[in-house]
Amino acid sequence: MSHHASQYHRPNALKSRAVIFPIFIRLRTPVVATLSLLGALWLSQAQAHHPEGQEPQSEDVVIARIYTTDRERILRLARDYDLWYYIHKQGYAVIRADRARLPADARIDEEATQGLAPAEAPFRGSGTLPARDCYRTVEQTYSDLQALATADPGLAQWVDFGDSWEKAQGLGGHDLHALVLTNQAIAGPKPVFMVISASHARELATAEAVTRFAEMLFDGYDSDPDITWLLDYFEVHVISQHNPDGRKMAEAECTGGCSPSWRKNTNQNYCGAGSSLRGADLNRNADSSFWGGPSSNGSECSTTYRGPSASSEPETSELEAYMAAVFPDYRDAPDNDFDTPADADADGVFISVHSSGDIVFYPWEGINNAPPNLAGLRGLAQKMGFATTFAACQNCFLGPASGTNTDHIYERRGISAFTFEIGTSFGQSCSSFESTVLPQTLNGLLTALRHTRKAYQSPLGPDVLDVQFLPSASGGVLTATADDTRRAVNGGGEPVDASQAITQVRYTVGVPPWLAAESWPLDATDGAFDSAVEDAQADVPAAQLSGTQLIYVYAQDANGDIGPPAAVWTSGALFKSGFEN
Repeated sequence: MSHHASQYHRPNALKSRAVIFPIFIRLRTPVVATLSLLGALWLSQAQAHHPEGQEPQSEDVVIARIYTTDRERILRLARDYDLWYYIHKQGYAVIRADRARLPADARIDEEATQGLAPAEAPFRGSGTLPARDCYRTVEQTYSDLQALATADPGLAQWVDFGDSWEKAQGLGGHDLHALVLTNQAIAGPKPVFMVISASHARELATAEAVTRFAEMLFDGYDSDPDITWLLDYFEVHVISQHNPDGRKMAEAECTGGCSPSWRKNTNQNYCGAGSSLRGADLNRNADSSFWGGPSSNGSECSTTYRGPSASSEPETSELEAYMAAVFPDYRDAPDNDFDTPADADADGVFISVHSSGDIVFYPWEGINNAPPNLAGLRGLAQKMGFATTFAACQNCFLGPASGTNTDHIYERRGISAFTFEIGTSFGQSCSSFESTVLPQTLNGLLTALRHTRKAYQSPLGPDVLDVQFLPSASGGVLTATADDTRRAVNGGGEPVDASQAITQVRYTVGVPPWLAAESWPLDATDGAFDSAVEDAQADVPAAQLSGTQLIYVYAQDANGDIGPPAAVWTSGALFKSGFEN
């Protein structure tokens, strides 16, 4: 069996003090899905992404649904109320409001309203949340991820890259941590994939999904062929708790029906040191030309308070410094230049995970202008939309959001960047999280990771699926399917990129295509490459093989676009124990 136990959730994992490793700069990442896609799941398209309305003012606060598909009505709700999210597929908005201010057609959600609780004392200790035992606390998340680095320091490093607001003020608080996954025995530089979650404290499912993504990669290394090569040649940075102080407040609110409302950090300089509305919105605080624009608020007590200046919060400034340290700079443009593209050959992907809504956004998020790298950004968004069954679009449904981390990294360094909105509520039930939200999110992240090298080019090419190798005395038979059709077809109102005919499928042995001295063709099973989905095969001679190694298969379409490779072992996977699968 593998040297890593196959566990996505470790509630009883070893708890130990964090070991801080030095940040290693300039190693980077993609990935391949090992989970089967959820066939036809399409729950909703919401935008917790864009609230900006009035906070409740009384003691009698409720959560309510307003059923409407009128875009102008939805925009008014966002302006006039604390709009939590909009479930597009099911046609309703969710607001938190004073009972006396509810619209006449509002339907109070009694269970969600009962779940509202003041965050007077943060929930302390490790383990999981009592009302949602599928979600780990900040402490348990940190303990479990740090344990991976302790178990295999050659594959995982636990990096301290800054302090939360409370920690910086000497008020307790938390360190800001990243788990960095890559095979350090293979030298860089490597393309970087980064995913962050829980910037908004109340969005409980995000941190757990991202934590389990890290665990899946760690567990899959040296057994799953695609995870293995991706961690060999790319670098993954996982920041599960971007807002740990705020998350502790949200954990305290997760009682009963679990409807947490704490969104911001806990900066006591805004709205009063003891106020439950204090803090700044970390996804409206990022340094970009859009800071201070739509869907952010200058009022300190607003849930979307942007802070007094861009990057005013340590959680924001430390994250931006960390991103600048690990991502190369692929875009040279002044502020307010929204037309200069990033380098077409840029490596790297950044994803910020939020809830709720089942949607993938790409830049610009702060304005409705098309981004200069539109083809590559929309192409990858559509690939991820297919993998998750999410909508894939720019500012669909509720319009722009300014000061986001996604816009920051695309504008400042030219990195292909996206926002995920996952699930249907902030306190997502464990049953729906486990059965639906988690598989969807893992599929989307794995798809993004796989496209991290040449991130503006590889999404335009075909995917390679079902790679198999049957060894024989003379070598073996290699088979695969090349598919140029796997793009989102739902939601957002944007055109879906047209598929192209496959023109060739090729393979390399031992190293990925960009490092290989030679590649060899597979033949179309039906005799000709002339359609968007093609089965292919090749006889691999024994002279090309040497023990247990990886074969990489990639495909090109009629536009000349080449997609990322997929891999297969030439025999059973050889684990570090020396035993084969």
